[in-house]
Amino acid sequence: MGEATDEATKMEELKGRLEGVAAEPDDPDFLSDHTLRRYLLARDWDVSAAEKQLRLTLQWRRETKPQHIVCAVCQKQPGAHAMRQVGFDKQGRPVFYSSFSQCSTQHHSAEGALQHTIYMLENAARSADNGSQSNIWVLDFKGMKVTSCNPKLALAVEHVVTNHYPERLGAFIAVNHGALFQTFWAAVKGFICQRTASKLRVHRHQHKIDEELNEHFPDELKSWLTEEISRNKSHPIAESQKSFWKKSDDHDPRGCDSYVKGYLDNFNVSDYKESKTMYLPHHNILETLISDSP
Repeated sequence: MGEATDEATKMEELKGRLEGVAAEPDDPDFLSDHTLRRYLLARDWDVSAAEKQLRLTLQWRRETKPQHIVCAVCQKQPGAHAMRQVGFDKQGRPVFYSSFSQCSTQHHSAEGALQHTIYMLENAARSADNGSQSNIWVLDFKGMKVTSCNPKLALAVEHVVTNHYPERLGAFIAVNHGALFQTFWAAVKGFICQRTASKLRVHRHQHKIDEELNEHFPDELKSWLTEEISRNKSHPIAESQKSFWKKSDDHDPRGCDSYVKGYLDNFNVSDYKESKTMYLPHHNILETLISDSP
């Protein structure tokens, strides 16, 4: 039996085991083939293990309603979390970018970090036209402070992502890291799922960053990321960069041009008020779009 045939057989077996499991009315797309395949892949195609974890996630989703979670921290303090979707990679996967230098605070709770991460993951899945559920995260460590080195916070987020969003991380690209990151990574790497740890790419030198960006991103997004990373190195950082949720004329920190035109410029407030499943950007970008609407 070929590998593809074996995988298809296991997909059908998992579907059979979940027969009769009804999707929640406000979460109709969760039990898709994409989801089932992610859980099988995360459990090395062990159908029983995938079924067990999927049932645990279904219970978790019924209890927490992650599809409706908002970031309460960003509501109270704009820019508290800088992680935001900024475009798509060459495979059509959503791309996140965040920079410590843009955060309005580096004192974060595990609950707040979880809320923001879940909000971004839930919405990223809605944005992918090709049905992709994996994503790329570019994390810029410029401006990282000691208060951000919180292993308990990182492990709390990693636990939820590994168990309830398996195989959502396509690659984690870390740039401009320093000694603080090395200390932090040494403290947490032994506790992180090895599948997740293997997707980490760490680059400090510009030519290595350029190679990584060239590998994953179309020219437009690569150019935007290069410019964004460069601007966030400035000290002090420009106000237009600190207020990354607001449009700027010379360089838009909200994302690359195609993302802005496709998901922000055409944002319909009426649809937002009526729909429970439409794509939503970073919460502070969303608030600005609503306040600026006619």
